[in-house]
Amino acid sequence: MKLCKTNLFAIAVAPFALVALGSAPQEAPQGKLPDSLFSQAKEEDFLGSAACETCHAEASLSFARSPHAAYSNNPKQSYDKQGCESCHGPGSFHLDEDNPRNISFRTESAAETSATCLRCHESVMGKPHWAQTEHARADVSCVGCHRIHIPENDSLQNRAKAFPGVDLAVRQQTVARKEPSLLLKADERTLCGSCHRQEAAQFRLNSHHPVPEGRMVCSDCHSVHPTRATGRKVEPAKPNCVSCHGQHSGPFVYEHDAVNQWAGDGCGECHRSHGTSNPRLLKSFSRGLCAQCHTDKAATHYPGRTCWQAGCHIALHGSNSDPYFLSR
Repeated sequence: MKLCKTNLFAIAVAPFALVALGSAPQEAPQGKLPDSLFSQAKEEDFLGSAACETCHAEASLSFARSPHAAYSNNPKQSYDKQGCESCHGPGSFHLDEDNPRNISFRTESAAETSATCLRCHESVMGKPHWAQTEHARADVSCVGCHRIHIPENDSLQNRAKAFPGVDLAVRQQTVARKEPSLLLKADERTLCGSCHRQEAAQFRLNSHHPVPEGRMVCSDCHSVHPTRATGRKVEPAKPNCVSCHGQHSGPFVYEHDAVNQWAGDGCGECHRSHGTSNPRLLKSFSRGLCAQCHTDKAATHYPGRTCWQAGCHIALHGSNSDPYFLSR
């Protein structure tokens, strides 16, 4: 008897079907933290901070000194955003002997750690917004810069132990400016410099912005994680620079294209923002600075040491009277 095509197909797939039916069911993946914990939790799974104090007395006391305590200890908050469990997850999951689960900021990935913080800070910055920042792309989490628990012996000296070579005199000038409200692990110069070593070294050059002197901090120019309201500070964009250097903001009748970013990088076309060996943060203190764009003049025009020192082009940022910037 001849078999039809349908029967042949059934015979061919039957062994695979039996194997599939006989195999043990696989557990569904738990998913990434913190969503995998809080989405499964019920109100009765949250035990309250008092239950945490039994084993984590020191951490509980240090958290009480943190500004976060005023918010998370508010009984008007939803049950999943109160006390220790607002950050570490439901206490009953942590005490489950068969499958203990909790959020540990020392072991979780940077993405999971930051997602936990954004559960409460989502009004300032959403998860997609954070994912687009440079720190998120470099796997730097919120707790890489911010501290949640404040120990009793907290002081500049003790925190400086984590950052060898810190100048405490400089720290004392800058720490009072922004650190308390931002819960930073160190002052901005020390904290940013611990990763951005090249930029920190440039501040030691002769000409630099007054960050080492304590008159500026990194966030005056850089937005580490800009909010929806403030947008993003882009360095070295002209609007960012002229917020302090207003005399060069214009508008001018005759604009220097490089300064306006029409044909270059704006202020960064001539200046190096963190520091240089040349005066006025210039990339080069010679005719070569101008010659990088005006190559036709470099071979035939010899004004002296620099184009502006010769008294010719004195209005380099722009002029209201001369298209060649010979006068302001």
